[in-house]
Amino acid sequence: MNFTEVKRGYDPDEVDSYIASLDNVIKSYKEKDNAIKNAIISAQLAADNMIKNAKLQADEYKIQIVRELENMRTEIERERAKIQEFHEVYAGLVRKYLIKLDEQDVSKVHASLNEIDRLIDLLMEVDLMPN
Repeated sequence: MNFTEVKRGYDPDEVDSYIASLDNVIKSYKEKDNAIKNAIISAQLAADNMIKNAKLQADEYKIQIVRELENMRTEIERERAKIQEFHEVYAGLVRKYLIKLDEQDVSKVHASLNEIDRLIDLLMEVDLMPN
């Protein structure tokens, strides 16, 4: 901006007017800066809230998975007991009628159940508990 020169420097009214317009520009920039800062803070709060909710939901899923795995283990134990009971009754019947039960078949069933049990142990070792 070029100011009109007067006897003792520049025209004071023009300078005052120009300073006032610069003050308005600065005020406008400050308002925009505050709006941007507020938007950033709001976005950060929203992101933090989303992360917190996601962690809570993940913890709930982990607890549910652990419960389901424990239920599966309990059910396997029930089935293992039923198979053993059946084996004992069947073996008794077979002995009664002089037919030998193939022990390898029962061993295979037990081996399969042991493998499932081992896999559940591996799953339980995975960090499924909430932090």
